[in-house]
Amino acid sequence: MTNIRNRLADTAVDIAVRGEHMLAGFGRYTRRSGGVTWVYLDSGGERTPLVLIHGFGGDKSNWTRMCRHLRGYFRIIVPDLPGFGESEAPGTLRYRVQDHVERLRGFLADLGVADPHLGGNSMGGYIAGLYAATYPAEVASLWLIDSAGVFSAEPSDLLQTIESGGRNPLLPENPEQFRAVLQYAMSRPPYFPGFVLDAMARRALAMSALRQRQFKDVLEESPHLEDLLGGLPTPTHILWGEEDRLIHVDCVRVLGELLPNSTSTVLKGIGHIPMLEAPAESARDYLAFREHLARGGEALPQGA
Repeated sequence: MTNIRNRLADTAVDIAVRGEHMLAGFGRYTRRSGGVTWVYLDSGGERTPLVLIHGFGGDKSNWTRMCRHLRGYFRIIVPDLPGFGESEAPGTLRYRVQDHVERLRGFLADLGVADPHLGGNSMGGYIAGLYAATYPAEVASLWLIDSAGVFSAEPSDLLQTIESGGRNPLLPENPEQFRAVLQYAMSRPPYFPGFVLDAMARRALAMSALRQRQFKDVLEESPHLEDLLGGLPTPTHILWGEEDRLIHVDCVRVLGELLPNSTSTVLKGIGHIPMLEAPAESARDYLAFREHLARGGEALPQGA
């Protein structure tokens, strides 16, 4: 009976997720690239795409509520990175940020996408930043949302916990710890019914061993953005939640000093995932940045 209830709950969650994709104007597609089958969302259209990259433990659906407010402005492409969401996770893959960059570059080339605008949250911001640093001529602009990869800022609660030898709160071991992750990551989490949280927990816990390996690759085997972004001229907008416990808001200062054509916005009362906690506000903030670029500006002044 429990298995039947779980299957019914999983089906209901899948239907709800697909409905959110449709409300945001997305179609769902698959593409074989780099020996891996990717699953991705694409709104279609002819404009230069905005490619959005999810964070560690996240997936493409993290973006859909915010993308409702961007519908019609851009072509938006949102992949599940290999090893996350619905995309494949071959056992031979490495998950260093530089590995994600090269796979993403190949995937976009296979889609025929050139010089995209890149946006990323958390690990996704890390990937976007390293992508721009490695291939600066191939990125139209950057949108860094509570981005990982900066290690010289004030230490966050998460970093202090890990460095002191405590249990990593991003790697839950049971359903209760999974629910705690959502409260830890977000100051204003969206409402999820209990059966949805249960389904999310089952899926997350089934990937525990893989997530541990992925986290090690990102934290211990990836370069620091401070060493690579200094003076990068790519127009950049930095968005952060003031109450982020995973990655300290002081990173806004560090990134702003590194990136000469950047602006920043700090959202009060928001944690690590602004596009879920404040989807409309995050979208409006980004549209203001893109409107300025369209008028010929490289970036707004810091703090604008």
